[in-house]
Amino acid sequence: MVHAELGTQQVGGALHNAQWGRIPIILWAGTFSEPHRVNWMKEKFDQGSMVRNCVKWDYRINPGENIRGVLEQAFKVALAEPRGPVYLYYPREILAQKQGTVKVTLPPALALAPPAPVDLGSLDRAAGILLEADNPLIVAGYTGRYPQSVELLVELAETLCAPVLTSQVWMNFPTTHPLCAGIEQILGSRKANPYIADADVILVIDYDMPYALAEGLPRAGAKIIHIDVDSMTQGRPLWGRPADIFIKADSREAMPALSRIIRERLTPERGRKLRERFSRLGREHKKQREEWRKLAASQAGQRPISPDWLCNCIAEIVDKDTIVINHSISHSASVTEQISRTEPGTLLGCAAGSIQWALGAALGAKVAEPDKTVISIMTDGGFVWGCPVATLWSAKAYRAPFLSIILDNQGYGFMKQLVHRTSGEKEFSDEMVFESGVDFTPPPDYAGVAQACGAYGRTVEDPADILPVLRDAVAHVRGGQAAVVDVKLESIRLFNPAI
Repeated sequence: MVHAELGTQQVGGALHNAQWGRIPIILWAGTFSEPHRVNWMKEKFDQGSMVRNCVKWDYRINPGENIRGVLEQAFKVALAEPRGPVYLYYPREILAQKQGTVKVTLPPALALAPPAPVDLGSLDRAAGILLEADNPLIVAGYTGRYPQSVELLVELAETLCAPVLTSQVWMNFPTTHPLCAGIEQILGSRKANPYIADADVILVIDYDMPYALAEGLPRAGAKIIHIDVDSMTQGRPLWGRPADIFIKADSREAMPALSRIIRERLTPERGRKLRERFSRLGREHKKQREEWRKLAASQAGQRPISPDWLCNCIAEIVDKDTIVINHSISHSASVTEQISRTEPGTLLGCAAGSIQWALGAALGAKVAEPDKTVISIMTDGGFVWGCPVATLWSAKAYRAPFLSIILDNQGYGFMKQLVHRTSGEKEFSDEMVFESGVDFTPPPDYAGVAQACGAYGRTVEDPADILPVLRDAVAHVRGGQAAVVDVKLESIRLFNPAI
């Protein structure tokens, strides 16, 4: 509930994140518009137009209207698949009227439109293509929004013996599983998306292209099969081209049905080849993770601090039930490679591009799961944009402590790369960095901000101090106090060998 049009505008990027994250939110606000107010085009003022591109439904509640009926419709729209935000606005005099108790019947009692039945013919066609593939790849986007989907995806992957490239937004697939091909990277991380270039068939489930697509495209002849409950994704390009097959279905029904069809069509010869592929992928998985651990260990004494060593230390302080909030961007590869996640709901990432997300998401996760430890890993820019004073005050006031770890490279690393790409310069000088406005020099005292809000705050520059400081911070969080650990990493220096 926010204050009229100004409060609505202040939500801004958070509403965009909720839209792409398919989060069912009822956002409502007053409207103070005068009867004759118009916009620059001399059109009648329309408050709903501010958010219409980001919500499933916007509606103005009129004086005397049945609020119960409007709220029931709002919940129905927000919770129906694909889920998403709804915006309600009302004249302020409604707040002064006594309504009595408004009881709203919430789902599952509220009848939602059931999803359309799965097209078994299309699944059968998809199964045939997948069984004939030499290097199939499963790419999962937001399947993990439902905990039971994790087990269903594991079953499908093991049935097909195909690697799974999972998303930074949800814990869709255990990263320790032999078939895990890693977590999809975004532009700004240090590497291209793994496995995509080698796949001859890509099965895409509940998926949106990342807002900043990393390097690496499917090969020209690769087939793309897309399963999604959201019909708005049909025809939307994936890696620059549409899917060969689009199946509109709830993945909770489609995945077990597809697994069953594959098992029914599996011949002994094909089964043998699939088992061989499983063994090969398991060896690759083990070797890959050993290399990541060795990389972190080799940088244990590096100054400035290595992001891989930092994330290796973070892995030491999390247990399987810790909720990791990740919005690391430039160093996303370090986070996703060094920190394993195996349980549903224990990895949350930002689905869209508003970098204010990580602090508020951590607060929300802690309120939702008060008995779990919540650790939020973010950029220094994200900490600034995340309204740290308001968020840390709220964490204290509402007894919802969490740990924020800042990957502090003293600037907008992703924006530095974009500016560098368009500059035409081979080397990106300090002067160019400063003039482009993507550098934080001198940086704020983030630990001091935390302390001013009653939180534990530490700045770390020595790699030997990381683990003891993190353990101390977690102890404070478990004792009821929010914590911020600002880790100074190397400022990104850019050099473009392609120029």
